[in-house]
Amino acid sequence: MIDKVVLLDKAITLAEVYGNNLDTVVYTQGCGLSARLRLEKIGFNTEAKSFANSTYEELINTRISTEGDKWRNDNRAGLIWLDDLYEIDENSKFVKPIIDQANIFINDSILDPNIQVEDQFFVSAIMGRAFRHSNNIKYIDFMVDHVLNSPLMRADGVYIHSKIAEYPWGRGNGFAAYGAIEAIIYTPNDYPRRQELIIKHKRHLDALIKLQTKNGAWRQVIDDEDSYEELTVTCMIGYALANALKMNILSNEYMEILENAWNFVDSRIEDSGIVHDSCTGTGSLSSIEDYLNRKAENGFDNRGGSLSAWFLVDLYKLLNDL
Repeated sequence: MIDKVVLLDKAITLAEVYGNNLDTVVYTQGCGLSARLRLEKIGFNTEAKSFANSTYEELINTRISTEGDKWRNDNRAGLIWLDDLYEIDENSKFVKPIIDQANIFINDSILDPNIQVEDQFFVSAIMGRAFRHSNNIKYIDFMVDHVLNSPLMRADGVYIHSKIAEYPWGRGNGFAAYGAIEAIIYTPNDYPRRQELIIKHKRHLDALIKLQTKNGAWRQVIDDEDSYEELTVTCMIGYALANALKMNILSNEYMEILENAWNFVDSRIEDSGIVHDSCTGTGSLSSIEDYLNRKAENGFDNRGGSLSAWFLVDLYKLLNDL
């Protein structure tokens, strides 16, 4: 059973610490600000709206023009919070940068030919929101093709990191789960391939559930029992489970898996906002040993804190039917 008071307290604590500095436009910071705005949307003042408005002005007036041509896909996904700001203010100007970046995905062929699993989330994060605010089906087509045509899922349902790093990285599987659930959220119910998305996502989740530890976590190398239990992958899979349950594409039997994930995440977040066991930034590595030895961050960590906040807020929404 999840204590909703503890859950909310920790979500608010994380919102006070993370998502309030966009020195770098990147998905980690973007998820943190998105979590703050989502809390504000359901009635908890995080002062996110005023910060997001000022950040938008800076984004439009300086950031995109001076650095946008150097952005990678993780930078582009750092704009996801603009969709949450739109839901508060309903001003279409806030989502124009998302649509602009979606068009760059389509027109400039910027995806890595080695197929990085991270892009499954970065594509879905931008394309789904671009469709939502334009109603142009080309964004859904691009997104669904990317998810369903990915060559990175193994026969057992687990994802490898990339075509040049055939290792089952934990957060890589988190990115795959993120990308699939975001795609499902934004794909219209009558879209011909939506059910394929759901089937593939459920296959992935079922494979991951077999690998959940007794503490409710998933590991840095997801199928290696000697690898450390890792925060971000657990939050990302938890987020995917919470939203799949909210949309009724998973049965209530999955709730116990989600509760166990919460128990692990709860144990890794201090009341100050310090987080533990969050794998540091990781590109495609050359050996399984490199993944096993990848540093676990312990402290104020934007990646671990922001992804935890995104999970906790959406878990709270699920439990309160919001």
